[in-house]
Amino acid sequence: MNSTSNIGMAIITLITILNSTLSAQQKPNYEVGINIGTLVYQGDLSASAFGSYQQLKPAVGLTVSKHLSSHFALCANLLFGKIGADESQMKSPAFKQYRNFKFSTSVTELSTVLVWNALGESIDKYYRKISPYVFAGAGLTFLDVKRDWGRINTSFFDTKSTAIIGLGIDTLHNTPKILPIIPIGAGVNYAITNCIGIKAEATYRFTFSDYVDGFKYAANPTSLDSYYGLSLGISLKLGNNSFRCPTLKL
Repeated sequence: MNSTSNIGMAIITLITILNSTLSAQQKPNYEVGINIGTLVYQGDLSASAFGSYQQLKPAVGLTVSKHLSSHFALCANLLFGKIGADESQMKSPAFKQYRNFKFSTSVTELSTVLVWNALGESIDKYYRKISPYVFAGAGLTFLDVKRDWGRINTSFFDTKSTAIIGLGIDTLHNTPKILPIIPIGAGVNYAITNCIGIKAEATYRFTFSDYVDGFKYAANPTSLDSYYGLSLGISLKLGNNSFRCPTLKL
């Protein structure tokens, strides 16, 4: 048996064991999950209004949820990721290749959100295969901003330009280490069983800061920085309540 077959058999065995364990329980009150995706930066150094995609890095999130009712749940999230931008890689607008600002930062995020399941949780054996949901909450993001302005072409910019004067102000401003955030988002859950689901989510974060990228006055001081995440993950429901989880048929 080759290594691919071994991995496939291991995955099937793991799912079978998890499902057998969950099948002995009743309706879940709690849910744990893991998701993998990426974070997209939006700010003064973005390539477009949709953000910067040149330096996408993987992001990993862990979640623990408490089901409050058939429609609502409270979810705690821990996320590890990274965002960044490099203007030397941008073809337009042309001045960015002369300004050549660059930044990167790790992102460690803690948040709690209230989740609303639009259709509600089904309480009989005919559980819903697809369930859309939305959520909003609050949290903190921990940053380690590394900014680079050393490649700026000073001959292109007038000494009274925003880039030159603003850079003098920005270099005196410390970059943030901790920021409050407001995460809002939406997702959809595809139920394999009542206890195992696959989730796809999109989450936008308001940061209330223009120094996530390390620059403000040298770029656009009227617009705040933000970032959003796209992810895909798996969730397992645990706990006690009124119905049993069906056995997964492989």
